[in-house]
Amino acid sequence: MTFELETKKVEKGTIILRAGEVSNYCFKVLKGCLKSFVFDNTGREHILQFAPENWWISDLDSFLNNKPSGVFIVALEDSEVVYFDKADYANLKNLPNSELLEEINLLTNNIISQNKRLILLLSSTGEERYLTFIQTYPNLTQRLPLKLIASYVGVTPEHLSYLRKKIAQK
Repeated sequence: MTFELETKKVEKGTIILRAGEVSNYCFKVLKGCLKSFVFDNTGREHILQFAPENWWISDLDSFLNNKPSGVFIVALEDSEVVYFDKADYANLKNLPNSELLEEINLLTNNIISQNKRLILLLSSTGEERYLTFIQTYPNLTQRLPLKLIASYVGVTPEHLSYLRKKIAQK
């Protein structure tokens, strides 16, 4: 049995999930890049995840438990995604083992990346977080504005410029 997922084109700037809504879909990026983010009490954006090609993105707690989402998800570039809804999720058990295992591995890699990111945010310097960003997302450094990378790393754009110069001099 082959599992067919819906494909959708998403224009740059399109919000596909808003905080407060219940997430009805999980998305896998075929082309382009999406991000998930939250705003703190002062209105400052904090990027939780970038999802370039072959990455999954969703608010799994909202999707699996029908809770209002705490995050926004938006397209950073014109993108193409495949997605599944809750009925498709229930049917995952019908996938042939090789297809299911491949998708589980991709989802697992996303979860591992998120956990590493949380640990990094709590226990490392801005420079260490930027170097990890480069390792995790090697082609995004040329595709994304520095202000988004700075937000993800947890530093100001000015401090990121300083870090980039410092690293280049090494």
